[in-house]
Amino acid sequence: MNERSSREHGEKELQPILEEEEEEEELRPQSPHEATTSRLRNLAHNSLVRTAAKNLALIIIWYFFSTLLSLWNRTLLGKGHGVLGKGAFPAPMLMSSLQFAAQIVMAKTVLGLGIVKRHKPADLTWREFFVHVVPNGAATGLDIGLSNFSLSLITLSFYTMCKSTTPVFLLGFCFLWGIESPSWNLAAVVLIISFGLGLLVAGETDFNLAGFVIVMVASALSGLRWTITQVLLQGSNAHGTGASGGPVEVLLALMPVMSVTVAIMSLTIERLWLVLPGSPYFDSIQSLATTTMLMLFGGTIAFFMVWTEFTVIAETSALTFMVAGTFKEIVTVMAAVIFLGESFSFINGVGLVVLIMGVALFNYNKYRKILSGQAAPGSRKPTSATAKDGPNDEESARLVNGGPRLSLGTSPRASPRASLSAALELSSHRSGPHQAGSASNSRSTLGPPGAVL
Repeated sequence: MNERSSREHGEKELQPILEEEEEEEELRPQSPHEATTSRLRNLAHNSLVRTAAKNLALIIIWYFFSTLLSLWNRTLLGKGHGVLGKGAFPAPMLMSSLQFAAQIVMAKTVLGLGIVKRHKPADLTWREFFVHVVPNGAATGLDIGLSNFSLSLITLSFYTMCKSTTPVFLLGFCFLWGIESPSWNLAAVVLIISFGLGLLVAGETDFNLAGFVIVMVASALSGLRWTITQVLLQGSNAHGTGASGGPVEVLLALMPVMSVTVAIMSLTIERLWLVLPGSPYFDSIQSLATTTMLMLFGGTIAFFMVWTEFTVIAETSALTFMVAGTFKEIVTVMAAVIFLGESFSFINGVGLVVLIMGVALFNYNKYRKILSGQAAPGSRKPTSATAKDGPNDEESARLVNGGPRLSLGTSPRASPRASLSAALELSSHRSGPHQAGSASNSRSTLGPPGAVL
């Protein structure tokens, strides 16, 4: 007992001395190296800084795969390009179909190996499959197939800028079906984007009319796809529970339809029985094996691009993804000029700036509606709020502040049927001429390439 009291007494006597030493340590001036180290340590422990650094890294990875895939497809398909000295690949739509098939294999692989957790699939009837999966898969496949076809005729930079006009077609179809109400702001969006497109066409030194028409048809299909989905979803039940599957499972559901649709178009348009026998890509068993590896390479890039895009959507806010998606257009154009040697005139530059301004205004209008509860990504009607199925304040806050992690159908207000429909609705949110359908959660972005609805 006396020993314990003595020890406690000694600790009390030492306490003031230790406190004085700590105070002296704090008051001692730090060297520049120590001050820098201390600041870096504080930054490393700052949750906001860590989150920003992680999101920036994800966006850079997304940019890398997306730009790499755009450059790869243009190199493989474009006139005057080609790989392994074989010239341009003779069948762009066949290439798209084979890339989709490669992504089916990879999706099955990551699910089978447990790399991606398998969610509980929704029980879809044949009617639901043909109403929701087939229209989305077919339209997405045609959009990407025609986009790749246009790349064999026009430059990647010109393609990217033309494809950014999708909001114009989207708004047109929305006006036609009464989903969107005309306004001066939306009229300004259409005029600005159209003016930017006119400047792009005027400044294009290697203009190809057929390629321009094809890429604009692809843009129109992209806008039509979003609108059809919105119309189909207006009667969906949005007040149940359950999960419909993760993004890889949705990709797996869409890809077979996309692959078959584009394969049929390839047989119809590209006349494979005449083109392939004389092509250096198919003139021998060795060439066929090499071509298979080339298709797998493109499909692998596309798969990882979609996967990283899912992650970016899940980890960032709607505003961050909106800005990143718009800026990605500029990155792709710059990459085409630097790595492919494509020309880019002053008029092209002005047209691109004007077009980006129009897309930014489009995004800003939609983002304001999201904040005000008038448009929830994945909701039935993106332009009108109702007391019954408009997003509540908690959902709106979750949308702006980052939201939950990526999981299709995990919202307590979404039934399995409606969740899968919303996931299919969000397919193929990209600006590249190549990627597979993508999906996200209850706060996902909904809209055409480079834009967020």
